[in-house]
Amino acid sequence: MKLFLSSLNISPQLAPYFLELVGKPAHKIRAALIQNAADVEEGPKKWVDAQREALEKYTGTLEIIDLNEYKNKRQGLREKLAAQDIIWVGGGNTYYLRWLLRETHADEIITELVQNDTVVYGGSSAGAIVAGPTLKYFETADDPAKSPDVIFEGLQLTDDVVVPHTDNALFSGVVDGIIERLDADGFHTVPLKDSQALIIDTKKHQHTIV
Repeated sequence: MKLFLSSLNISPQLAPYFLELVGKPAHKIRAALIQNAADVEEGPKKWVDAQREALEKYTGTLEIIDLNEYKNKRQGLREKLAAQDIIWVGGGNTYYLRWLLRETHADEIITELVQNDTVVYGGSSAGAIVAGPTLKYFETADDPAKSPDVIFEGLQLTDDVVVPHTDNALFSGVVDGIIERLDADGFHTVPLKDSQALIIDTKKHQHTIV
């Protein structure tokens, strides 16, 4: 099982680690990008464009998957995602993202494909958080009211709870509280600066922050 969990995007500094994990040269990598976490966010969404542009630099083909188009189309979604080398889940509202993953059965599909080493899981910000065991205590950063239902269980692809944006001024005063509450509740937190990523490769016993 391979996971690339970042605070923001794939930077030139992170790119070599990303390419090594996927195991292909950039021009041969097939990627799916799920940006739906941004659906309920208001105002300019510059990070959405930045995320797509970063992936475009380090993949050969990039297909944007709108999960809203796959409600009641589980088999079609599975076939689409299984054809990729990596599924990248982007940032936005963590609770809305988790709800939509369940609503479309994307959570089950992604979990199966990643655990079977069919695809690599990539995620930034909310996409990195949902890969872990819990979404508890992120309410101070993301409004749960923007989601039709609040699900606190993550995809459980890892026991680590990625806490992104630890050096981002927009989240100052919020991130420390999230980490403290998660640690007190017995979770293993991985705080990440916006330049960092957590790389997991279970076959190689790799668990590295870069």
